[in-house]
Amino acid sequence: MSTELTSTSTSLPAHPFDPVRSVGTVFEVDAGSATFHVYETPGGEAGPTVASTQVGDFAVVDCGKLAVLGRVVSVTLPAREPGAQAAGPVATMKLLTTLDVASGEVYAGVTYYPRLGASVYSAHPLLVKWVAEESGRGGLIGEPLVLDIASLPDGTPVGLTPERLFGRHCALLGATGAGKSYTLARVIEACQGYRAKLVLLDPTGEYHRINSDALHVAIGGADRPHSTVEAIFPYRELVEEDMIALFRPDSAVQLARMRSAIKSLKLAAVLGLGHQLVAGNGCIPKAHQSKQVFDDEYRRHIDVIDSHAASFEIGLLPNQIRLECVWPSEGSAATPTQRARWGGPHEADLNACDALIARIESHLNAPEYHSIFQTDAPYTVPQVIREFLDSNDTVLRISLRQLAYTQSIREIVANAIGRHLLELGKTGAYAGKPVVILVDEAHQFVNKEMGDETWSYLLDAFELVAKEGRKYALTVCLATQRPRDLPEGILSQVGTFIVHRLINDADRSVVERASGELDRSALEFLPSLAPGQAVFIGVDFPMPLTLQIRRPSHEPDSRGPDFQAHWR
Repeated sequence: MSTELTSTSTSLPAHPFDPVRSVGTVFEVDAGSATFHVYETPGGEAGPTVASTQVGDFAVVDCGKLAVLGRVVSVTLPAREPGAQAAGPVATMKLLTTLDVASGEVYAGVTYYPRLGASVYSAHPLLVKWVAEESGRGGLIGEPLVLDIASLPDGTPVGLTPERLFGRHCALLGATGAGKSYTLARVIEACQGYRAKLVLLDPTGEYHRINSDALHVAIGGADRPHSTVEAIFPYRELVEEDMIALFRPDSAVQLARMRSAIKSLKLAAVLGLGHQLVAGNGCIPKAHQSKQVFDDEYRRHIDVIDSHAASFEIGLLPNQIRLECVWPSEGSAATPTQRARWGGPHEADLNACDALIARIESHLNAPEYHSIFQTDAPYTVPQVIREFLDSNDTVLRISLRQLAYTQSIREIVANAIGRHLLELGKTGAYAGKPVVILVDEAHQFVNKEMGDETWSYLLDAFELVAKEGRKYALTVCLATQRPRDLPEGILSQVGTFIVHRLINDADRSVVERASGELDRSALEFLPSLAPGQAVFIGVDFPMPLTLQIRRPSHEPDSRGPDFQAHWR
């Protein structure tokens, strides 16, 4: 029986039980694996048309109308007893998924266990391709759109739908040098063949070679390529917690006065210079002023004041903090009319705030903060994002390479971009054009907490995207070499893992816990994966699938120093 003859009786591209691919007979079965004697000559009388069984091969067990697909995890040659005939090799395969031979339907898990004596066949590459692709259709009508990202080790291409890759968020994991950057570049390149919308956060600038239907934006200074647009992320898009993280008040007094100053400046911006509360310099004096007028206006404009937007003049903040340093009232219980006014300057609080005021004034004038506090920049990141959504560009690359590491500016800006994208999604901006955020070196921007005993600030924007973004057509793909630094809140939401070589035990255990479907035997393959190889795991994958990532046309600039060339 040949593949050509039997394929007419099944919708599968190659019949799973082709005699020329027969490799052994089952003699032991347990809950998760089957062990079989390996024929010395694969295919028996039909001749050695397939290679001998080896670790990593896919194999199929004949279960009548069903075929159980598995992966060989060990091959041994049993020890021979003295005087006994030499025994043939024995192989153990991990049972992974089940196929209906007639209909070609793929079932996750093992729905029927092999019987002793069942025949084992080497899985045809087209059969493995079928399992990988057909199980990912998920009710899609017609010929699905697939991304050309990877292939089986023999070169057979395997297409992955965007729903399978990004539909439930994606994590791209791998140690340094394992090919993680190449995979991300290949994913971007594959998506560019369609009407995709990808926003790439590039902290190192290594993806500057992406040049087809890509818009390049740099924050913090000019960057590669020459067409890159220099933009700022304006402080008006930051929230109060961002401001606190930037200016770092180091006492309860500083924190309280800074918070009240921000609220006062927001109110001043709404009221305008002509209002009785607002002085000619744009600030609101407090000393000996009426609380009633302030409170009435505060309540009237509470929605604006309590909004996330920092809608005030940042240059007025140092002076407003000084004006906030007053006594709570100028009277006592015996003089209620005087208690309705703030008291005079509070010298102790003013002295305590001197360091904070000096720090704010220094930051406002420091070059490394211009990407936030500059007021006359021609382009802002929110503006570029809106234009990108309305354009034909498929990729918006935001380079953070020129952003300073001072005071965690990079982390705060990246977190603010993630939050801005989520807020845009809540307005319906992505209706009809789903957006995927690609975050390289994600461990720098998630699961980070700043602050001290006075205040704390958690970088949680991308965790919120993972938890809430799908209903707004916003998903995230996080690429990192340190899976152990990703929070459980994100990992629990990730539906697809692309795992390159991982050596660290803690990293591998994180993947094992998060994926659920990755068994111990599949985990043992991770340290030995070759560069460019990755295991695809996910809720839409019936089994862990090892694929070779196709080389991107525009390789990322991720090579280290060339010592041979420069030290010679």
